[in-house]
Amino acid sequence: MTVQDIMTTNVVTVAKDTPITEAAALLEKHALTGMPVLEDTRVVGIVTEGDFILKNTHMHLPSLIHILGSLSFDRRAKKMIKTEYQTLSGGTVKDIMTRDVITVKSSTDIMEALELFRSKNVNPVPVVDGKNNLIGIISKSDFVKLVSGLL
Repeated sequence: MTVQDIMTTNVVTVAKDTPITEAAALLEKHALTGMPVLEDTRVVGIVTEGDFILKNTHMHLPSLIHILGSLSFDRRAKKMIKTEYQTLSGGTVKDIMTRDVITVKSSTDIMEALELFRSKNVNPVPVVDGKNNLIGIISKSDFVKLVSGLL
């Protein structure tokens, strides 16, 4: 069995110039642990939940957005808070993303991919072609789904 058999092909991605708050909102909205950062279709980075823990504040941005989203603010107030927080948080995905991305090919054996997750402590992992173009993504939850399907 290979990565192609378990990967997700409908991948939520961001660009390097995506505002940090927008990227955090995407993670929250789609219940993701991370997403690839693309330049055209090529993977140039990855942004994960850990990247959103703001330095010197110990604040987890997706959680803050979730909390603010649940409070009773009108649309204009929410937009103002988001704009102010974006200014304070200082920027775009390129400022927080991991540039040295661990990737796999669709032909990678799933046991090899599983070992990569374990040894490198990564999640998720983009699946790329020979030119580093994104073709899918795998996460620990894909392995859980695989195991639950075997039981």
